[in-house]
Amino acid sequence: MAKGRILVIEDEDLLRDMILEVLGADGYETAGAGDPHEGLRLVRELTPDLVVLDLNLPAHMKGLEICREIRADAATSHIAVLVLTGNKGDEYETAMFDAGADEYIRKTDFKPQLFLRRVSAVLRRATQTSSAALQQGPLTVYPARREALVDGEAIAFTPTEFDILFKLASNPERAISRRELLDRGGEGDDAAVDRTVDVHILAIRRKLGEFAWLVSTVWGVGYRLGTGPDA
Repeated sequence: MAKGRILVIEDEDLLRDMILEVLGADGYETAGAGDPHEGLRLVRELTPDLVVLDLNLPAHMKGLEICREIRADAATSHIAVLVLTGNKGDEYETAMFDAGADEYIRKTDFKPQLFLRRVSAVLRRATQTSSAALQQGPLTVYPARREALVDGEAIAFTPTEFDILFKLASNPERAISRRELLDRGGEGDDAAVDRTVDVHILAIRRKLGEFAWLVSTVWGVGYRLGTGPDA
């Protein structure tokens, strides 16, 4: 039985074939597309567990546009997205996460084992199986349904945003480090992990609106679920 279904949207044939081979050898069911429009069609047709998406695709539809399309469609908004990028800089990371990406890996850093660990972590976060609802103040998290309600209203979080919120709601009395929130362990440099989590937290707070106080910063550690507006 396959470990999961992954669609790779990458216009560089050699890189796409290599990624498909690495994923297939590790037990994943795979499909590939070199054209952004074909890729988006396959996203809707196959509804994979994860899309590995090149940020710098040719033609008129770039990677970020595909990511936004995936998030905007109720039938595909739950799909995890791992971005491949050759770009560097905080502005690119912010743009990726604002578009709805869950994780990224730079092409210059691409190594099969690192890539597979990143894929496994994203899929693990996206397949939470606990069924018990978590209630913390105005926040209710339904892990099995992967749904979060704030003051009774459903909020559309990306898979990684949801999983960060779920971890915080599961440990309301504990400050959780950024590495643990991202399920990154000892992999990657601290600055990159910190930036990635901080951008996700900013997006979560923005979506929480007047209840942004639910996520409290614990300086020098990470974040925890707040206990009140003044916490």
